[in-house]
Amino acid sequence: MSRLFIILVLFVSACARPPQVTWTELPTVEFLLTRLADTTGRVHSLDGTAKVSMTVKGKFFSSQQFLLVEKPDRLRADVLTGFGQLILQLTADGKELSVFMHTTVPSRFLRGPATAENLARFTRVPLATEDMVRLLLYEPPLITYQQAEVVAEENILLLRLNNQKVRQELLFDRHLRFVGCRYFSQEGIFLEVLYDKFNEEDVFPRKIQITLAEGDTRVVFKFSALQTNVRIDPERFTLEIPAQIAVEPIL
Repeated sequence: MSRLFIILVLFVSACARPPQVTWTELPTVEFLLTRLADTTGRVHSLDGTAKVSMTVKGKFFSSQQFLLVEKPDRLRADVLTGFGQLILQLTADGKELSVFMHTTVPSRFLRGPATAENLARFTRVPLATEDMVRLLLYEPPLITYQQAEVVAEENILLLRLNNQKVRQELLFDRHLRFVGCRYFSQEGIFLEVLYDKFNEEDVFPRKIQITLAEGDTRVVFKFSALQTNVRIDPERFTLEIPAQIAVEPIL
């Protein structure tokens, strides 16, 4: 009987929700902005391996990706299937977008301006390169605001920034660690970014979730290996044109 009781107690404890935080005194706007500045913006580049899960309008896609990211607007993704087959290589060096597609016979090589529209054609994430870079480097852009307030919401503190056109909510956990943000237009929320699985050594998230209203899109990055603030050869952000393959313009 005692053994069964212990098992039941362990089961109930495992299913119980964490205790709700009671905020006896809210931090000031200035304190949270300083906290944000002190904890984000420390990473200027990363070299990582991630499992990337994406849902677009109810359709699910999964891949393994080798990612290179560097401020302000350099990005490279080598995309593999779950069986390790290379299906796509993409680079953006701030001006030019290059894409090598291995899913056709013969393979295709495309090149054009690194605009948000062109990038979204291949990533299915409608964000400008510099915005995607900042989100992946744990430094979401802040809006220009006229009003600011701190609001408690269960175990999360919200720092709300407002102007006449858009609103932004910055999320802090019970330890006052920045864990995400939301962007709103007059029509409602259009972008949410959540950070989780923080590494104890570099305090950098190993899980990043980006949700966009446009296209009903959600993408989750789960890093299995990651190096931050590494030196990356600029040439790695440009793909060489393969021999005997015509370059197709991205229009």
